[in-house]
Amino acid sequence: MNQITKAALPLLLSLGMISSGAATVLIPLYGGPDDTGWQNITIPGVMPTAFKKSANGALTANAMDAFGMLVRPLTGGRDYPILRWRWRVEKAPPATDATKKGGGDRPIAVHVWFPMAEKERSIWTSIGDTLSSFIGLPPSGRVITYMWGGKHKTGASFTNPHLPDRGMIVIKRSTNAPLFQWMTETIDIAADYRKLFRANGPAPSHIAISADTDDTGVKSRSAIANLRFTARNDQ
Repeated sequence: MNQITKAALPLLLSLGMISSGAATVLIPLYGGPDDTGWQNITIPGVMPTAFKKSANGALTANAMDAFGMLVRPLTGGRDYPILRWRWRVEKAPPATDATKKGGGDRPIAVHVWFPMAEKERSIWTSIGDTLSSFIGLPPSGRVITYMWGGKHKTGASFTNPHLPDRGMIVIKRSTNAPLFQWMTETIDIAADYRKLFRANGPAPSHIAISADTDDTGVKSRSAIANLRFTARNDQ
């Protein structure tokens, strides 16, 4: 795909994406409480992560014994299978074991949701979807979490303990990654889905950004910028 075709228009219209070349579309980052493109997910009784757009256009995430997640719907993602972004961490929580519940603190993570096949749905997934909708989470499906932090080596992947049947975590940067430096990530989400779930996946349905320090009770500071989907041949 070398041109933005009619097949790509639903993606651009539904997300408000901005063309940045023939095979690249940017995802506008969260602009604050009035930004209806993103759903701000919080947990009752837990301090929310403070997300804010900085002067240079990056999205900052400050968490102090806090949790927060921003979620945005996607459509037409099959036309753009490569996900790219830049991120940096200025202060990180201690290295925790993300394979266990209560060990998932991270200064920042990017999550990609994939819809569940109709044949996999049941009364229980319908009930779960109803409960999730109350707080703004996407419907049931598979989720890949690209995480900065944890005690694991860069490149490690394992089952998400909160989603044991349909979630995987990939460590993109370990706790030992340099601070105060922008790092660039390039993810082939279609290839990762095949590798992690041993099947060809559907186009992604949602993307999310989170920062979480409520298990360790400490402070983290991070930022993300230039979140975008590209065609596989776009360099």
